[in-house]
Amino acid sequence: MTPTYDASARRGQPLFWNGTLVRSRFFDALSLILPAGEAFLIDTLETWRTRCPAPIDTRLHSEVERFVREERAHRQAHVRYNDALIAGLPGAQAVAERANRVTAELERLDLPMKIALVAAFEHLTAVLAEEVVSHGTLLIDGQSHATKLWRWHAREELGHRDVAIDVAAHAGLNRWTLRLALLLATGYLLVDELRYTFALCRCDIRSGARSWRAASIDAARFAFGSLPSLVRMVRGWWRYFRAPLASAR
Repeated sequence: MTPTYDASARRGQPLFWNGTLVRSRFFDALSLILPAGEAFLIDTLETWRTRCPAPIDTRLHSEVERFVREERAHRQAHVRYNDALIAGLPGAQAVAERANRVTAELERLDLPMKIALVAAFEHLTAVLAEEVVSHGTLLIDGQSHATKLWRWHAREELGHRDVAIDVAAHAGLNRWTLRLALLLATGYLLVDELRYTFALCRCDIRSGARSWRAASIDAARFAFGSLPSLVRMVRGWWRYFRAPLASAR
């Protein structure tokens, strides 16, 4: 069942719902990226399904239908999440607008590269989702509404993690295109995630919720404490890069 999310739910939680400033804003920044990104995934696979010259087998057609349905649910949930975030932190509006503009640039690419990027983004999302579901380093244990939303999202990402790579195989994409797409997607997400996390933390500092000193100490602790997660995620990333059509799953 899709969790709901509204401003009143967020107002009932601590300011930093994931334990600390940087740990919370890391996920908040990711949420600001997701709605436009998920719209890109949905539009790409629906366009492929419409234009595909070769027959699509029943299993893959059904899996694409489920993928689109679940990604739409994710998008709607994160739109509500972001509305609540912006209501409590008005500076987040500018960050959300920047995220939407950057994602719009991907629409200029041709369909094969878009499919390759969908496969890459889905792999990166699955790597993070596996970390969230299996370990308590990034998303700490808790009963907040936001924590429940992220765990639900992570479980569904793992459930449809193979769909995009199956579409890429059906579309005849070679592994070099998929590798290039993974490098592009990694750079895009890494740079924007760090930039938007910093921007949200700066909004908190300007509002007086935290000092620069306290935020810097928090960031250092989060970075150091997340090293085991980073190592595990790099291993997951490398599986795809070595053999995207076979070992990414």
